[in-house]
Amino acid sequence: MVKPKITFFVILLPLILLVILNLFLVFTPEMGFDALWYHLTLPKLWLLKHQWYFPGGLLYYSAMPRLAETLFTPLVWLSGSLGPKLLQYLAGLGSAIFIWKTLSFLKQSSVLKMVGVSLFYATWLVSWQSGSAYVDLIRTFWETLALYYLVKGSWKPAGLFLGLAIGTKWLSLGSLAIYAAAFGLPLILPALLVSLPWFGLAYYFTGNPLYPLFSGVLNHSFLGLWIALKHLLLAPFYLTFPFDDFLSPLVGILFILSLLSLRSKNQVARRVAWVAVLGSFFSLILDPPSSRFLLPYLPALAISAVLWVSSLTQPKYRSLFILVATLSSIGILGLRLLAMSKYLPLFMGRQDSTSFLIANAYRLPDTFIDTDGFVQSLPADAKILVDKLHNLYYLSRDYDHTSWVTTQMGYDYLITIGEDPQKVAGELIHTNILGIQIYKLL
Repeated sequence: MVKPKITFFVILLPLILLVILNLFLVFTPEMGFDALWYHLTLPKLWLLKHQWYFPGGLLYYSAMPRLAETLFTPLVWLSGSLGPKLLQYLAGLGSAIFIWKTLSFLKQSSVLKMVGVSLFYATWLVSWQSGSAYVDLIRTFWETLALYYLVKGSWKPAGLFLGLAIGTKWLSLGSLAIYAAAFGLPLILPALLVSLPWFGLAYYFTGNPLYPLFSGVLNHSFLGLWIALKHLLLAPFYLTFPFDDFLSPLVGILFILSLLSLRSKNQVARRVAWVAVLGSFFSLILDPPSSRFLLPYLPALAISAVLWVSSLTQPKYRSLFILVATLSSIGILGLRLLAMSKYLPLFMGRQDSTSFLIANAYRLPDTFIDTDGFVQSLPADAKILVDKLHNLYYLSRDYDHTSWVTTQMGYDYLITIGEDPQKVAGELIHTNILGIQIYKLL
C-alpha cells in the first residue's frame, strides 16, 4: 500500500510544474482573441481617449469596461498586458487555494484535498487562461470564494463575492440564481447591491441594464430548445468534449459523481452538488456554447466529486479515483509542455515580441500588428481611423474605428486590410508583411 505522504507528493508535483509553466506564460505577448478584442483593448482605449462607452460595432460584445477591465486599466498603464495576465494567474491560484480551504473545512484528508485542487487546476483551460488576460478565472475566483463562505454558513460575504462576479460578467446572474436555489434566497440582496453600479452604467449608456444580454447586438443568449435538451441529456459527453476548449478527460466523470452526491445524507454535500449540477446544465444551454462558461462551476464539481468518493466505504475506489486524477494531471502537463514549445525562441532570446507575433500571426486573425513600426512613426498629432481590423490592442496610437464614427472627414490616415486602393479617397503609402495597409487620406 502506497503511503499517503508519497501519494500527496506525486499529486503535488504536476501541480507545481503547472504553476511554474503558467507563470512563464504571463510574461509572453498576449495571443488570446477576446483579450485582444476587448478585455485589454477597452482599458487601453480609456487610457488613450478617456472614453468609457463605444457604441455598437467593433466592441458590441462589451462596449464598456466591467469590473475586471476596470482593474486592468491601471495595470495596462503600468505594465502593458503583464499586469492583467498576472491578475488572471493569481485568480487561478486563488481559486485552487479556496478549493483546498473548502475541503479542509469539510475535514477531508490531505490527499483528497490535493486531488480536489488537481481536478481544477490541472486542466487545459485553467492552464492557458492563467497566462492570458481573459476574465473567466477572475469570475471563477469570486464564485469560489462565495462557495467557500456558503459552505461555512456565511451568506453575507458570499453575496458580496457573487456581486463582484456579476460585476465581472453578467452570466454570474445565472450563478446567483443557482446559489440561491442551493443555499437560500437571502444572499440575493447583497449580491445585487454590490453589482448595482454595473447595472446603472449599462442602463445609462445603452438603455439596457443587462447590455449586451437580450439586446439587438447579440442575436441569442440561449440555445434552441432541442439543441439544449440534447446537451442536457448528453451532459457528461458535452462536458468532456466541449464545443471549444478542452478541460480534462475527467469532467464528465465529475458531473456523474456530482449527480450521485445529490442523494448524499450530508446537507452541505448535497448543496455543493446542486451548484455543480445546475451550473453544468446552465453552461451547456448558453449560446454560443463555450467550456469557459463551465469554469466557475468546476470547483463545485471537483469538491462534490471528492466528497462523494470520500464517503465510500471501500478504500479501493478511493485509490482508483486518486490514480485516475493523478494520471489526468500528468497528461495535461504533457500537453501544456508541447503547447509551450512555440515560446522557446522567445524565451531563448531568438525572437523579440514583435517577431514572435509575426511568426504566430496565423493564430491571430484580424489582429493589428505594427510589424515594422511604420504606424508608430506617423506624426504625433495625426488623426487615425481604423477599418476592418478586429483586435486592436497592439495599436498604441489614439484612433477611431469606423464602427463608432460615421465619417472619414477630418482624419489623416486610414489603417485597414484587403482594401481596394481605388475605393479609398487617399493614397496607399504603406503595406506591411501581414497585408495591413496605411492610406494617407485626402
